[in-house]
Amino acid sequence: MKHEDDLIDALLKEQARNREADETLLADIEKAIDAADQPARTTSKWRAALPLSAAAAIALGGVWWYQQQRNELPALAEHKVLTADTSIEAAPGQIESRGDANRAPAAPSAAHIVDLLEAPPAEGEASLDLPAESAPKDQDLASNDALLRHKRAEEVPLVGRSLMVPRPEGGVNGGGGGAPPAAPLPPPARENYGPLVDQPWKSPWRDPLSTFSVDVDTASYTNLRRMIREGREIQPDAVRIEELINYFDYAYTPPTGENAFAAHTLLATCPWQPQHLLARVAIKGKEIDNQARPASNLVFLIDVSGSMQSPDKLPMLKQSMRTLLDSLDERDHVGIVVYAGTEGVVLEPTRLDDRGKSAAIAALEKLEAGGSTNGGAGLMRAYQMAMAHKAAGSVNRVILATDGDFNVGTTGQGQLVDLVKERAAEGVSLSVVGFGTGNLNDAMLEAITNDGNGNYFYIDDNGEAERIFVKKLTGTLVTIAKDVKIQVEFNPGKVKAYRLIGYSNRILRDEDFNNDKVDAGDIGAGHTVTAFYEIVPVGVEGPATGDVDPLRYQRPADAPEAVESDDWFTLKLRYKHPEGDISKLIEAPVEGEPQRWEEAGGDFRMATAVALFGMKLRQQEEAAASPWSRVIEIARPALAEDPEERRAEFIELVKVLEGR
Repeated sequence: MKHEDDLIDALLKEQARNREADETLLADIEKAIDAADQPARTTSKWRAALPLSAAAAIALGGVWWYQQQRNELPALAEHKVLTADTSIEAAPGQIESRGDANRAPAAPSAAHIVDLLEAPPAEGEASLDLPAESAPKDQDLASNDALLRHKRAEEVPLVGRSLMVPRPEGGVNGGGGGAPPAAPLPPPARENYGPLVDQPWKSPWRDPLSTFSVDVDTASYTNLRRMIREGREIQPDAVRIEELINYFDYAYTPPTGENAFAAHTLLATCPWQPQHLLARVAIKGKEIDNQARPASNLVFLIDVSGSMQSPDKLPMLKQSMRTLLDSLDERDHVGIVVYAGTEGVVLEPTRLDDRGKSAAIAALEKLEAGGSTNGGAGLMRAYQMAMAHKAAGSVNRVILATDGDFNVGTTGQGQLVDLVKERAAEGVSLSVVGFGTGNLNDAMLEAITNDGNGNYFYIDDNGEAERIFVKKLTGTLVTIAKDVKIQVEFNPGKVKAYRLIGYSNRILRDEDFNNDKVDAGDIGAGHTVTAFYEIVPVGVEGPATGDVDPLRYQRPADAPEAVESDDWFTLKLRYKHPEGDISKLIEAPVEGEPQRWEEAGGDFRMATAVALFGMKLRQQEEAAASPWSRVIEIARPALAEDPEERRAEFIELVKVLEGR
């Protein structure tokens, strides 16, 4: 029954997104039905009385079958490729023929669909299964890595988003007889992720303060999405839980008046540990309409080294930058610097009127990959250009697009971080857009944006480029608050133990909170930031918090004593105006009875499901008892608030992991 429901959902979605294809196919089916009335086909009299509803079902099945053949590439033994967007066209010249063995069969005729439905399915098969001739040949499964390279080369130029979905019970659509799922592919050996250490459980008696810098990056989520689609094993250090949570949109109330952002708190029971609580701390940035945003002076710094040759790197990079150019207008100026073994200018800062935009697009289209990777030299040249054309009151930003494989020149992460910090202090921010697989230097790309008053995105498909550079353009470009820090003080009279979920490399010293010289994260227009603390209430048996033996040489004369208070904790925030140097303080105590998590709303459900998803990928002990189905169970009701279907896509990713 579950499989049938999933199939119906899939057919309905395909029908809604491919109305034009449906109409064409329906017309063909009507002709086939008319033909069924002829005397020559009296042996199939039941088809002459086929009701209109059945014709619609056939149409939906045909669209679904056609899209499967059109979108599907040779599948791995345990996966098949589905595409959510059926308006798919390949960029000219970017898809290379691989021979007849890998070519999808032609679309079925309406008569063939009727014949398929007339034939009874074999035992264990679904009635809408693919015909045998579409199954992968044995020689097509000879090398998983070769198939992945083939898949990405074919898939990247396509418009839309695809998911690697496990075949139910080994068959294509629930049919039996398929091979058992293969083990996940190992991660590429050269991908580099910075080490992450999860925050331990702490006691408010010894550690009453928790201090961290906000993070609005989303690269970790889209990079993980890419790994799951490819059937890759997940490296725990690639999982930054806060970036997974903050990828999604939540309907927090925006600020009023001139305030840069509004802060929100919520205390509820914990979905994965009923005796514990979850405290949500959230920030909603001020929205700025695209027409009201300030002018932008941007420098594209584009990696054209040899490592960028694959279709999911430079070709997708060029298309992503084209998407950004299409979103800008005559208020904006763009220059383009490229680097390989050395750096060079391919477009001086140009005003993006019609002529300027055409020049910028032409410069992008001419780029080709080759050579070593002197990223440090390219970054210095880009900053020189940005500083020379910096304008007060404008967005002054370098946008670095790369796989992060800096291998000549200034390659030390510390040197690059210092350079980025210096230029950020002078008013030029840095944003990084990562691409590709195989040698992604995620650790370096994240480090330089942490200190560069910027953000870090990873683009795994064309839909993500549209999300970053069209739908969230002002948030990507316009900073509304900088050096945003959060500090929470817990009441030991109410809280026995607590731990911060995520933000592993964003932790600050407690004394850094009041130090305006200490850099922290920035918030763009409309951005949301969400953080969770798991709390053990007083009176509940809790985990170890690093207690030590009694001290020999100190008397407990000054032993702390809890102040009578109904507060669970006090939230404090500090932030600066984008062009200011003095921070402002906001603080608010949190009290009251916790809500049941089931009643805390769809946004709370979604965010906690994503947090549990990240905890499981990081192999945290707290998540060990929760199966993947629990993540889906928590998130599913939140799909009612999912206009762009990103939450539904998340559930599909979890299903892939559940099927491994």
